[in-house]
Amino acid sequence: MLVGGLALAALMTAGAGRAAAGKILFQIDDPKQDDLGDGTLRYPLNYYGLAPGDLDLVSLSARRVGGGTEFQATFGAPVRSPSTQVIDLGGGQMKDLARFGFYGINLDIYVDVDRVAGSGGVKTLPGRKSVIRPDFAWEKAIVLTPRPYEAKSELKRALLRELKRELAGKQGVGEHQADELRATLPNEMEQRVFFPTRIRISGRKVSFFIPDDFLGGPAKPDWAYVVFTTGADVDQRFTALGDLSFGGPEDGLFVLPAKPGGAVDRFGGSRDDDFGQPPIVDLVVPASTTQELVLSDYARDGSRPVELLGVVPAEVKN
Repeated sequence: MLVGGLALAALMTAGAGRAAAGKILFQIDDPKQDDLGDGTLRYPLNYYGLAPGDLDLVSLSARRVGGGTEFQATFGAPVRSPSTQVIDLGGGQMKDLARFGFYGINLDIYVDVDRVAGSGGVKTLPGRKSVIRPDFAWEKAIVLTPRPYEAKSELKRALLRELKRELAGKQGVGEHQADELRATLPNEMEQRVFFPTRIRISGRKVSFFIPDDFLGGPAKPDWAYVVFTTGADVDQRFTALGDLSFGGPEDGLFVLPAKPGGAVDRFGGSRDDDFGQPPIVDLVVPASTTQELVLSDYARDGSRPVELLGVVPAEVKN
């Protein structure tokens, strides 16, 4: 069953498998100093000190730990702490919103577990302005964000709104059936999308825990991973989240948008007529292409989004 445009279907569970505690399962490396999107993306002018290097993903590794997998993302610059930064005229502080020790980073990981083309979801979460190529369609999504509880709650609300709109346009769906679908949606979402809350910060590294209950066992090197960073809008007002499409420039899930020009609260592009540019800052790509090529292949009017590819760690030659 497809609901809310995110293909929240029943999970085709992978075998759990056993791995020794602490064993490195795989590592994905990414070029340094490529946090420029398609090559034209510019950081916000002064978004709480966010600067080049902060969203530059250098590597992503997975390690077997008790009860799950610990991912570790390494960035090009030390991870900025919320500290005591004041964010509003009332004296509110960043650390009161971003309570996990970081504030500027979103890291999305879409996992193709079954490696069957077209069997999973191809849409990314709101605000990413991108889709995933069908041969990397995902069964699981991991979203590291400074406000995981709020992001999870808002995604549920957005999915329910989307499902309500879909049901309203269908004939033959009774109110009882509609209620049953609405009741199952939150559970399906939790099976498909995970927002980590066990997070550690150390210098340029962010470590976060994903339980076996979510992935079906330890992360595997022969799965495909679509990995990218966006800037985190920690002070997002929920009223801006309209639907789950990639189109609307204001639709997002704690994502700093990219718009023509530049400003304090958004990434800037080089083309004034460009409203389709995704706010993806750093993207991991296979050796057959480049980040710039992938992120520049879209329609400026928003009618055709960027199509993202995955990387299979087991196939990467060291």
